[in-house]
Amino acid sequence: MPNKTNPTGPSLFIGRYQPFHDGHKKLIDSVLNEGKRVVIAVKETAFSEKNPYRLDERIGRIKRIYGDNPNVEIITIPDIAEVCYGRDVGWGIRKVRLDKQTEEISATKVRGVKKGVVWLTGNTGSGKTSLAYLLKERLNAVVLDGDEMRTSISVDLGYSKEHREENYLRVARLAKVLTNQGHNVVVSVIAAFEDSRRKIDDIVNPFWIYVKGGEVAPDKPYEPPKDPDLVIDPSVESLLASMEKIVKEVTGVSKTI
Repeated sequence: MPNKTNPTGPSLFIGRYQPFHDGHKKLIDSVLNEGKRVVIAVKETAFSEKNPYRLDERIGRIKRIYGDNPNVEIITIPDIAEVCYGRDVGWGIRKVRLDKQTEEISATKVRGVKKGVVWLTGNTGSGKTSLAYLLKERLNAVVLDGDEMRTSISVDLGYSKEHREENYLRVARLAKVLTNQGHNVVVSVIAAFEDSRRKIDDIVNPFWIYVKGGEVAPDKPYEPPKDPDLVIDPSVESLLASMEKIVKEVTGVSKTI
């Protein structure tokens, strides 16, 4: 229903924006392109595994997109359960329709991982673990970290090539169990050998990310992957920039527009 009482008043959009994605932007832009002003109301949804973005993060992303637009106002509202209205309240309600592909975008799909498992491979000290825990919240994922795996499922293993490979394969099997239960998984385990990575492919077929840099230890050789899905170089970009690049690649949906 169009706004008949106050045609010059702004249009209100209410949402959690967890995160603010292409679908939100196209919906709001469709009204801005009509020459109208808009108010974007961000709900104060509690931070949780289901809602892994703080209020300031969600508002910050919207401001980066619309901050200089005089026709956009951003406000905060409580985490309301419903919107109620009576007759002749002075404003209308209408559903803005977009193309089917855009309308089907959701925060759940945005946080989904194409292959279920993201595997960060690289030398010790390259930044794998830091990236993994940044990705944990962004992808709503379980993290399998190399050090933790060594003190749990692989406590009986040493550091010979055979034992290192057995550790990798145990982690791959655990990752497969978790994905079968519906979890996204981020693995931060060196996976030093190309033949080991091929065996991991046979078990869980992860999205391979090669993180450059780190320590090259003579007693723990590392073979850089020949054909990773993505290469990250922390020496030329920040961890946050690297994280955003990974999120876009592994989900197929841009998080920051």
